[in-house]
Amino acid sequence: MHMGKNVKRLYAQFKPKHYVLEINPDRDTQTFTGMVIISGQKVGRPSQRLTFHQVGLTITDVHITRHDKSLDENIAVDRINHHISQEEVRIHSDRMLYPGNYTIRLEFKGSITRPMNGLYPCFFEQDGQQKQLLATQFESHHAREVFPCIDEPEAKSTFDLTLHSVQGETVIANTPIKSQKTVNGRQITSFETTPHMSTYLLAFVTGEMGFLESKTKSGTVVRTYATPDNVKLTEFALDVAVKTLEFYEEYFAIPYPLAKCDMVALPDFASGAMENWGCITYREHALLVDPENTTLGTKQWVAMVVAHELAHQWFGNLVTMRWWTDLWLNEGFASWIEYLAVDHMFPEWHMWTQFVVDEQQQALKLDALEHTHPIEVPVHHPDEIRSIFDAISYSKGASVIHMLHEYLGPEVFKNGLRHYLDRHKYSNTDTVDLWQALEEISGKPVKQFMHAWTSLSGYPVVHTNVEDSEVSLRQERLFVNPEHSKLNPSLWPVPLLTSDTSLPEQFDTETVSFSLPDSHDFKINKGQSGFYRTTYNTSHLQHLGEQIKRGKIDSIDRLGILSDTFETAKAGESSTGDALQFLANFTNETEYPVWDVIATSLGGIRTVMNDDELRDLMKPYTRKLINTELERLGWHRKDTDNHFDLLLRPIILGMAAAADEPWVIDHVKKLFAKIHDTEDVDPDLRTAITNKSLKRGGEIDPDLRGVVFGTVARLGDAKDFDRLVKMHNETTLSDERLTLSAAITGFKQPELIDKALSMINSDTVRLQDVAYWIAYSLLNRHARAQTWQWVQDNWEWLEKNLGNDLSFYRMPVYVARVFSDRSFIPEYKKFFEPKLSPALYRSYNQGLEMLVWQSAWRERDLKIVKAFFKSK
Repeated sequence: MHMGKNVKRLYAQFKPKHYVLEINPDRDTQTFTGMVIISGQKVGRPSQRLTFHQVGLTITDVHITRHDKSLDENIAVDRINHHISQEEVRIHSDRMLYPGNYTIRLEFKGSITRPMNGLYPCFFEQDGQQKQLLATQFESHHAREVFPCIDEPEAKSTFDLTLHSVQGETVIANTPIKSQKTVNGRQITSFETTPHMSTYLLAFVTGEMGFLESKTKSGTVVRTYATPDNVKLTEFALDVAVKTLEFYEEYFAIPYPLAKCDMVALPDFASGAMENWGCITYREHALLVDPENTTLGTKQWVAMVVAHELAHQWFGNLVTMRWWTDLWLNEGFASWIEYLAVDHMFPEWHMWTQFVVDEQQQALKLDALEHTHPIEVPVHHPDEIRSIFDAISYSKGASVIHMLHEYLGPEVFKNGLRHYLDRHKYSNTDTVDLWQALEEISGKPVKQFMHAWTSLSGYPVVHTNVEDSEVSLRQERLFVNPEHSKLNPSLWPVPLLTSDTSLPEQFDTETVSFSLPDSHDFKINKGQSGFYRTTYNTSHLQHLGEQIKRGKIDSIDRLGILSDTFETAKAGESSTGDALQFLANFTNETEYPVWDVIATSLGGIRTVMNDDELRDLMKPYTRKLINTELERLGWHRKDTDNHFDLLLRPIILGMAAAADEPWVIDHVKKLFAKIHDTEDVDPDLRTAITNKSLKRGGEIDPDLRGVVFGTVARLGDAKDFDRLVKMHNETTLSDERLTLSAAITGFKQPELIDKALSMINSDTVRLQDVAYWIAYSLLNRHARAQTWQWVQDNWEWLEKNLGNDLSFYRMPVYVARVFSDRSFIPEYKKFFEPKLSPALYRSYNQGLEMLVWQSAWRERDLKIVKAFFKSK
């Protein structure tokens, strides 16, 4: 069901070619004035008006000039109407405007807004002084908040930007500075003309910043900017950026399309990063790496985000989707190729194994809902765009591209991409244009193969039955909610991906059977590149379990079988009892991605079954399950640790702490006490000690601070709460701030829960972190009811401050995913139903479905699960 009316495309009436834009912001009044000259072509039928996008602007003056052969004619403006609901300004003339070339000059004023889109302030402190940067965020349709324009991806133009700023401040935009002068104490900066590009990619930042600089082999100047205290922490990102640009130039066979590439760490930023052409903006968490205090997971994430945004410089910026329906093409592709680039730079990180856990598994979970959406999703209204920036567009998009990459082979896939980018550079495309290019190069039926995967919601579960030499397969759509509406069945071309070359490559019928001389080790979806789940009959699953125990199945397939077994059990397609029995085969498991699945599966049982007795029963079982790995890894890093060991240690220690492993709890308490021993020493000495970063978690390995702080919160009191809050307020690293916020929201005392919640809408918590605080607090079972009440009481504040942020539209899902009792459903409906909008609708329905399937799973299997853990 679609809510709201279809949006009218303004590009069908006016095609801009060039913008001359001047913006003059005033930090003191948090307003700006501006002027834009739009040159372009009126198309379609004659009318007496010109229409542009704008939101929250006041147009103060308009001039229209018509260009006809050698004649320039000024046309009188009759009236200007601001259409708020349509997000338009309509300029009416006193005569008919015929198709042809026009220049429209508009003067306007607007507001610098707290929500982090359009033009907004970023706050930071330096030498005890409060300061602010000004930055822009125009994706998806927020350029219209800063200047009147045709704010649609297809309306590509060139831009000449001039920016007024405080004298001596740094100013950055998409292109290099052309000229700079000072007038009446204000700095006026003009930038070089941009390439032909969409409005959502225009960007500028101004304020006190420093930078590091490097160059690629081909001469592109790369800079990383940050607030003065943080510049040195951009070194890792700068190194990754240079190597990534060099990798992409070779891979795409097209030079980086701009003269420079700037990457800017902003103290306040709503998403992870934004690929503005040549002026890429990041939240600090996604760009800054402090060698002493940043976790390995965050460092890896920084490399991934940098590789993702740089991929967009070609795929998204050089070649852009025609309309938001094909957003997945930008995001899915960048989410896939970031792994290729990072794997090239850091082969020891085993990125493709992590891809299966972090991208594919996330997408499979969301896509098992009935209220998911196809990868190619019709977007009727810009407000709906926000609801598709999700795991389907990003992670399922990446997963089906991964499947296609395996289907075509690496070389053919790369050549097809080169062909696509070269053919469509500086223009717009639809998904089918990519398939066409890949088909021409590969000679394979790409359109036919991919159509089902991108146009259908959901994915198949393949029920696999192996008896002696007979194998039979049956595919149907997997629904995690047993009460789903029985829709028309869908069929997919399922790639079998077996090691048996005698079998067909794929099957697209409901069932297929074949005889195999040796079906003993039969497994489909080898390497897990197929986007589907598999169930096996009990006897064959047991056999595969034996193979795992004997080390005969590699890690990517181990985690695939395990994950499929647990996730199909949630849907009632297989037995939760079988899934738990199957875990016995993993007692010798040493690989981080597999443990990630084990920890997530047990955590899911704990959350959804929501039963105190069960929670206690699971503790001794968990201690036994992790025992070998706990002994092998211990608390401290070893010289023999590989990358996966470093990522695994916090998972194993976290599981041990949650299961009350005595020596781990004891060690946590000692470490936390040690940080705070400095509070009782002489003030001068204390300064000397804390400056060595003891106040920041000090001698605790950054990777293990989450375990320490989280455990302290779970077992702690008001004094511990105050200490964690103090650390949160003192740290300048956003990575650490998030680790501490997870702990601060983890206490069980109602009065401390209230204290944590009251921090959310105070100055202590940055707007960009609000959603984390709410999500963490909801995940704390002791805080669940109070947090839900807080969300209801503060909804207007959330809407005002985060109303355009993706996290705001995910709020129904954050709430629903932690409840598994049907009695909560009427309460959920009562609160959210009156608030539904095009942007909230999908998230609301997904939440409702989660409540139903989680309740159904709990009702169906709580007794079975309890019996299993009792028997152990």
